[in-house]
Amino acid sequence: MKKFRLHHFAWSLIPILCCAPLSIVAQEKSGVVQTPQLRNILLEEFTGLHCSYCPSGHANAQALHNVLGHRMQTIAVHVGSLAVPSGDEVDLRSAYGEDWYQRQGGTGMPTGAVNRHHFEGLSPENSYGLSWGSWQEAARRAMNDTAQVNLFVESAYDTTSRQLSARVELYYPTMVSDSLYTLTVALTENYIRGNQTGGNAGDQYLHKHVLRDLFTDVWGDTLKKPLVKTVIEKTYTLEVPAQYNNRVPNPAHFEVIAFVSNSEGEILNSSSGKVQYEGRYASPAAEISVPGLTKYYSRTAIPVQVENLGTDTLRSIQLNVSWGDTVYQPEVADLSIPYGETQEVYFPLGEYPFSQVLKYRINTLSVNGYPYETRAINDYISKPCEVSEGSVKITLTTDTYGSDVTWTLRNRAGEVLLSGGPYADGEVQEETIEWTPETGVVYSFEIEDAFLDGFLGGYTIIDAEGNTVASSSSIGQYGDKVSFVVPDATANEEMVDACQEEASIWLEKNPVTAGEEVSIRFIGFVPGNIVVELFNLNGNLVQRDLISSQSLWRLNTRGMASGFYFIKASHGGSFAATKLLVR
Repeated sequence: MKKFRLHHFAWSLIPILCCAPLSIVAQEKSGVVQTPQLRNILLEEFTGLHCSYCPSGHANAQALHNVLGHRMQTIAVHVGSLAVPSGDEVDLRSAYGEDWYQRQGGTGMPTGAVNRHHFEGLSPENSYGLSWGSWQEAARRAMNDTAQVNLFVESAYDTTSRQLSARVELYYPTMVSDSLYTLTVALTENYIRGNQTGGNAGDQYLHKHVLRDLFTDVWGDTLKKPLVKTVIEKTYTLEVPAQYNNRVPNPAHFEVIAFVSNSEGEILNSSSGKVQYEGRYASPAAEISVPGLTKYYSRTAIPVQVENLGTDTLRSIQLNVSWGDTVYQPEVADLSIPYGETQEVYFPLGEYPFSQVLKYRINTLSVNGYPYETRAINDYISKPCEVSEGSVKITLTTDTYGSDVTWTLRNRAGEVLLSGGPYADGEVQEETIEWTPETGVVYSFEIEDAFLDGFLGGYTIIDAEGNTVASSSSIGQYGDKVSFVVPDATANEEMVDACQEEASIWLEKNPVTAGEEVSIRFIGFVPGNIVVELFNLNGNLVQRDLISSQSLWRLNTRGMASGFYFIKASHGGSFAATKLLVR
């Protein structure tokens, strides 16, 4: 990839550090891989407790971890006025954060850098800074690069002395020509509960990858000219304080991250390792989310993202689900989710009844057989779209990354009836799917995006009478799902179409300048309260309100990043959506 020298780097002023001994390791006893490897992705994320859009940045970082696995590292640096806690709020700042932030250019938050590389069209001129909406595209561009250096990290902790040691092995598989390399070794902590503005979690937001300490100088430890095809070892130690600011750390959730930079500042590779020690233990715990429950969903099992926060493998989890007027307590007991990893788990609910708007509430009851209750997730879904008898035509449009896109047509039991994708990359792809549904049978059309970055494209569903019963012009990170049915009047005479598009959304102005207030009117809705949702380009929910169908909704765009947003409104069987451009 193109090298890019940044004007604010003062590499000639970097002191040569001699704090870590260097030794050559017998290759047969080393842990580092000694063949050419793909370069890992390091995201430096600048964030704060009182940053409204930072949860959207956290979601993008988590999506990259879900896609790239161990090839992805993140260091979340809490800095600036938005990171200053109020009262007893958790203080996630570090002694090195401000220096770290300033060397990156101090470009606001949530912002970040991917391998400290300048990406044309994504990064500002003379900078490698990236807005949070660009992290996934940058990672996509960098993920097939070959690493110039391979790294291996292991660490150990003494619970009595609180001494933490880190050992890093380096291996250069081919000749390199640069004259200066630096090695930075950082300590991060995962799973810290605390406040987060915009996270809708109160003081129970789960902070991850938080920068706690450095084993090296903030500029890194200067390395001698590399020895090609030789395993080099560097060792470091630090004493973990009894508290980081106002919280006692949990070493079970420590992670050591090491990365090597060249003379122009670009990160050549990174690696990480959990801190191991005798008695390392974090009690059974999990974090759940339900991004797979989109507006229309009617399968007999619900998809839940389950992340294991306990050091033992997560083997079973039981939920408490209030689904409409019915309470379910489904349990899945054949899992094998390692510490720190996330998997999608389907929990069976059975043939729950339809209603015009189905409210739900989900939290955990137990993890690995131990009582454990998470904060509750509250939301709603609508019943399936009503289509006329005859053939249903579904048109799917991808973006230029068609290889990420797949789709399935399923019945309520989840059985695949039709499927398609992935598609070719390079240009927008369009496919038309036709299906003749049986009366009274509910079908679910489900789109998945393998890279979890969403795309501008979408679908349109048209029934045999030419009615557009559902459509979307963008797909979110976790795909989209829409259910439809030919109603059986004798079986369910009260079914009301939830997908008719007679309603519409009127905007006073479009586009708008960030900071302006825009008035929005909802036309064609029956009297009552409308649920209004604002989504960003990645399909993340930014704002949700409940307003009267007879009222104007005044949206203040202060603090909103530039780009496209999507407004959706629903009530009384009516649904409408439109785009909003903020400049």
